[in-house]
Amino acid sequence: MDLEKLRYFVKVVESGSVSKAAISLNMTQPPLSIAIRKLEEELGVELFSRNGKRLTLTETGLFLYERGKELLLSSMEIKKEVAEYDSVRHGTVTIGCSTIANITIIPEVVKRLNERGIRITTRVFEGNTAFILEQLRLHKMDIGLVRNIFDKKDFHTTALLSEPLYVALPPEHPLADKETVELKELEGENFLMPHTTLGYGISDFILEGCDAAGFTPNVIYWGTETFPMLNMVYENLGIAFAPSLFRNINYFKLPPLVRLTNPTIEAKLNLVTLKNSIKTAATEQFLAVTKEVIEELPIERK
Repeated sequence: MDLEKLRYFVKVVESGSVSKAAISLNMTQPPLSIAIRKLEEELGVELFSRNGKRLTLTETGLFLYERGKELLLSSMEIKKEVAEYDSVRHGTVTIGCSTIANITIIPEVVKRLNERGIRITTRVFEGNTAFILEQLRLHKMDIGLVRNIFDKKDFHTTALLSEPLYVALPPEHPLADKETVELKELEGENFLMPHTTLGYGISDFILEGCDAAGFTPNVIYWGTETFPMLNMVYENLGIAFAPSLFRNINYFKLPPLVRLTNPTIEAKLNLVTLKNSIKTAATEQFLAVTKEVIEELPIERK
């Protein structure tokens, strides 16, 4: 049955006449009358009793009207559901994160989306926390994955991962073969430190730990990215610090990583989104898969 003819029929019933229905449908009366006649011929029934220009709904017509309204509403819901389903499986998501997240987390998210036939285009921008928050405020990013802890009332922050901190040591360092190393044992070393661009970060915890251990570290380098510092460690320029996630990397030449104890410092990975922003279906789907991937990461957790 043609749903368009059914829609015309329902409109005629609700309008009370063909002429009023034609005005409501923004069409002339003759084509509408022809459509109603064709619907009756298609169904092999009379929907109206005709007495001159007056139409009276038959019992069969009343039955079709009631069921027809249900069918039309159902078809509208189906269209809506199809559109929502399609929007979930298509779209673009823009994310800001660090290099390590872009290497260890994002590829697996993209892989799973592809395997499930979810054709979301992922746009990634690497940068520090200050840059990512600025881009979120400008609505140029949908999601941020950051390490820093901060208190900003215009953002939602959710801790996705808490992992232990490791010390990166030169390959020939006397502590390189140990399973753990205490912060106090690092006194006198050249520290390569992660710069906190906003809020409270790993370096703040390290400095607090050094103070509690009774020494001031000799910081010779501040940087926003861990990979260059790890390369400097490998060149025997000092020691650096990296979250457990770095131990999952097998295709880069990294220095030995030894777990830091006394104090044990945890590195958090936080999901940041702008409050009052409308998340698209594609963004919600991307977030769900991202959380799934992070939960399954083969790393030590706090």
